[in-house]
Amino acid sequence: MTVASRGRIENRWFLTQAHLRAIVVPVIGVLGALLAGRPDLLVMVAPLAMIAVWSSLARPRGAPEARFGVARVVLTEGDTNLAVLDVSGLDGVELLSTSLASTPWIDRRPRHGSRIALVTEDDVERGRVRLVTGADPIRWGAHAVGPMLVGAVGPWAAHSWGPVPLAERKIRVLPAPEAFDNSAPAPHPRGLVGQHTATRPGEGSEFNSVRPFQWGDRLKRINWARSSRTGELHVTSSYADQDTHIALLVDAQVDLGRSEGAGGEASSLDRAQRSAAAIAEHFTRQGDRVSLQVITGYLPQRVPPGTGKRHARRILEVLSRAKPSTEYSFDPNRVRLGLPPGTLVVVVSALVSPAMIVRAASLAKSGLTVVAIDVLGEHFETPEEWDRLDHLAWRIRMMEREREILRVQQAGVGVVPWRGPGSLDVVLRLLAQRGRTGAIR
Repeated sequence: MTVASRGRIENRWFLTQAHLRAIVVPVIGVLGALLAGRPDLLVMVAPLAMIAVWSSLARPRGAPEARFGVARVVLTEGDTNLAVLDVSGLDGVELLSTSLASTPWIDRRPRHGSRIALVTEDDVERGRVRLVTGADPIRWGAHAVGPMLVGAVGPWAAHSWGPVPLAERKIRVLPAPEAFDNSAPAPHPRGLVGQHTATRPGEGSEFNSVRPFQWGDRLKRINWARSSRTGELHVTSSYADQDTHIALLVDAQVDLGRSEGAGGEASSLDRAQRSAAAIAEHFTRQGDRVSLQVITGYLPQRVPPGTGKRHARRILEVLSRAKPSTEYSFDPNRVRLGLPPGTLVVVVSALVSPAMIVRAASLAKSGLTVVAIDVLGEHFETPEEWDRLDHLAWRIRMMEREREILRVQQAGVGVVPWRGPGSLDVVLRLLAQRGRTGAIR
């Protein structure tokens, strides 16, 4: 196992309270026996005196060194990760113990986060003991593993080393793409590298028609069966294999609902992250170009168009840096996208910000194909700590939201709720046929 990040702290050995008691009690017993003439007291404290002498002679001679790290610094939410502790300088050490601090969105294994190991002679000869504690991230973002405390004791627990604090380790957790598949063609494909059938003839693998030979046609395209029957040269024409530019706009300004991490209840930003990751992974895998713009006042992020596994990984890393920005006011209309004609714009948003809804409508009116994915959830539950006025204000905002969505649909934006595989099939088919569509609910 490779430890990705390390920390090193040295310390020295101290007498424990147990060892001090084993020294003080025999001394007091001997004095009491001499002053009171009680030889039975000598018999009573003799075992403690022997243990005190034995422990002093067996004082650990090693200088422990602890190195703390994590197995992986970049991983996907729901994956398993390990907090790894290597301790060397174990001469005279009998017992090692560690305790990993509880941090948000990190599941410890075991749940209490503590490990204990007996140091054997083989460990001393090997020169190192490794203690591993599970530290599984359950939500995307930048998280901390640790800090960790490590300590050691010698024979009879007479001497102790630590507990020594080891600094936390930072990890980056990528959003886990939800299951997604899309059988509908993307409208208005461009380029010549993707898997979509274009609307114009060209060099490709999809059959178009058999037509008479024209100057400039390649000889390998000649259809000899038709040519021999008609007595005239005919060629087999095809559609061009084209790709599509998918522009993802992820609204990360607010995070509504409760998040329980991977496998639990998801907030609106959780659904936005995972749906955007799924769409990006799907289209890059089939050869399309995908760009990303994260709309947030905290730190707007942008990824230029690209394709392939490496580009999909880059999109996931940028998505993992998104943070809600309720304390910052940010106008999405200030974002200059510079999208060429034929681009498919996918807006992933909870659609609670009027500015984001207006932005989607303006993109549709400019001639682009726009699909808005509603990630608020069909059964959004308001927080229990809200009072009656809060609930009333939310109901009014939801009524306004429904009216705004209706207007943006009339402007040509297809609005669909996120339901995983096939979420975009119907709306993309309608967009490919008519260019613009109304609501798909």
